[in-house]
Amino acid sequence: MAQEGSEPELKKPVIVLAFISIGLVYSTMLIGVFLSSGSLTKKGIACTEWPLCPNGFGAPEDHYLMEYVHRVVAAVTAAVVYATAVAVPLWARRAKKAAVIAAAIVSAQVILGLLTVLTTLHPLVVATHLSTGITLFAFGLLAFWWAGIWKRH
Repeated sequence: MAQEGSEPELKKPVIVLAFISIGLVYSTMLIGVFLSSGSLTKKGIACTEWPLCPNGFGAPEDHYLMEYVHRVVAAVTAAVVYATAVAVPLWARRAKKAAVIAAAIVSAQVILGLLTVLTTLHPLVVATHLSTGITLFAFGLLAFWWAGIWKRH
C-alpha cells in the first residue's frame, strides 16, 4: 500500500512487463555476443541480409539459424520495451522516464544492428552495439526498480 501523499503503487502486470523486458534484453545480448564471436560459431556473420535472412519468415537454414533467432528475439524484445514505456503510467515519473529512455535506446539498437550486419561485424560497430545494449539493460533495470517492486511495506 502506498503511504498517504505518495504515489500509488504500480499494478503487478506493469512490473511483470518491466521484468520481462530486462530478461529479453539480457537474452538478446547473450545471443548477440555468441554470434559476434566468430571463433565460437566458426562462421562469423552467415546472414548478410537485413532484417531477415534469405528465407524471410520461412524456416531458416542451419548455417544461419542462430542469427535468425537473434533477430527474432531482438524484434520481440523491442516490442516489449516499447510496450513497457507505454504501460508505465505518467505519475510514476522516474520509472516512466527510464522506460521511455530505454525505448529510445532500443530504436538506436535497431539501427546499430543494421550497421553491424552491413559492416560485416566491424569491431567498432559491434562494440558500440554491445555497449548500447548494456545501457539499454541498465535503463530497463531502472524502470523495473523504480516501478516500486522494491518498496514493499
